[in-house]
Amino acid sequence: MNATIVGAGVAGLTLGYLLATKGIEVQILEKEQKIGGLARSFHYDNWSIDIGPHRFHTDDIEVENFIKSIMGDDLITIPRTSKVFFCGKHFNWPLELKSIIKLPPSLLLSSFWDLMVRPKIQDDSFESYVNNKYGKTLTNSFFREYTEKFLKLNLKECHRHWAETGINRATIDKNVRSSSITDLLFGLLRNKKVNTKFLYPKNGTIDIYSKRLAEEICNKGGTVETGINFEKSVIKNNEVKCLIDHNGREYEIENLFWSGASYDLERLLGGDKVGLDFCSTLICNILVEGYPIIPAQWEYFGSREVIFSRVSTNISFNPCLAKEGYFGICAEVVCYENDYIWKEGEKLLNTIIQNLINTNIVRNFNSVMDVHFEKIRNTYPIYRLDYVQKLEKYESKIAQFKNVLAFGRSGAFWYNNMDHSIRASIDLANLIDPGNHNHNIAGLPVKGIFRGDF
Repeated sequence: MNATIVGAGVAGLTLGYLLATKGIEVQILEKEQKIGGLARSFHYDNWSIDIGPHRFHTDDIEVENFIKSIMGDDLITIPRTSKVFFCGKHFNWPLELKSIIKLPPSLLLSSFWDLMVRPKIQDDSFESYVNNKYGKTLTNSFFREYTEKFLKLNLKECHRHWAETGINRATIDKNVRSSSITDLLFGLLRNKKVNTKFLYPKNGTIDIYSKRLAEEICNKGGTVETGINFEKSVIKNNEVKCLIDHNGREYEIENLFWSGASYDLERLLGGDKVGLDFCSTLICNILVEGYPIIPAQWEYFGSREVIFSRVSTNISFNPCLAKEGYFGICAEVVCYENDYIWKEGEKLLNTIIQNLINTNIVRNFNSVMDVHFEKIRNTYPIYRLDYVQKLEKYESKIAQFKNVLAFGRSGAFWYNNMDHSIRASIDLANLIDPGNHNHNIAGLPVKGIFRGDF
């Protein structure tokens, strides 16, 4: 049994490693020039930084044990430090009682009134959902501005799943309940300190995980190639027989596991486009002299007056990522591929730095020592109001093919975290028996897309 995995991100590399361990011949083909997917890292002169705040955190002991088996002793445990910039102030996130009392009294009174008077859910829109769960005050003062800035979508055009999933992803810790304003209130009144712990590489950036998986895959006889952009496919009897890249090189296919962008798979399979789409991110990586004024691993910025939506600080994860007396910042500006920000993002440098100064993240322009812009495709699947129907069509389209399975964040159009990708790849690998080809003709255990039990 042979497995071709498209996409060398966390999901693809984890699956590739587990299949190679079973004796399956694995080839992994990545569109970008570097492996790691959305968990890539960037290495510059004397400093390194990840794409946003990546770290290992899971409540799943099997996932944790797998991470430790790959990373060995190269892990440190770090406490969580995350913040949100709201009403011109930096608050710990998740919110604490001592932070809440610093908010404007009118906002607090309106929010408490919303506990008693909240509109019913009228439809599947983001707006209807958060109005009901958090009240109109929080919807209009925080969720609306942040989400419309982030997705460039009106809340009426966005599906409620984006709210449900996004809030959970931002909270991270399952012990912190935040699914409604009532949960938030009782959590604040308990005034219990959040004590979330993360795992992070001891000797480098988060991409060490991906590099170790790739190395082990190659040690087991597999291959990992980068810079492979597929343009054509050869399909016979509802099976993908061959993929052809931009250089005309042909890759024979027995079983195709796709964790690349869903629209690329659609294009290769032919037929009408379903229309699922992603937003992308322009990141501005900045080396700053000194030490962070507001120490935090990451911080959310909802105000439209600030161009970036999130900032992460490298030495808050591991001090070894910059030399003594310096720290690196990753400022994320969400955009769409080929829009103005994507094409002309470097022209925004002065605005980005001025916003960092205004929010007290950077002291002044003179403290900026180094700047690098990076373009990251397909960072978030966009859950438009009709995305559920489109996702069903996408899954049905793939299910027509006997030897194709989509998975991972991009392939399954799934807003997930690293631990979800790892868990799903473990579950998928457990379903695959290299000696049993009776699941269907091509030997795949499921059809369409695979997310696991989430």
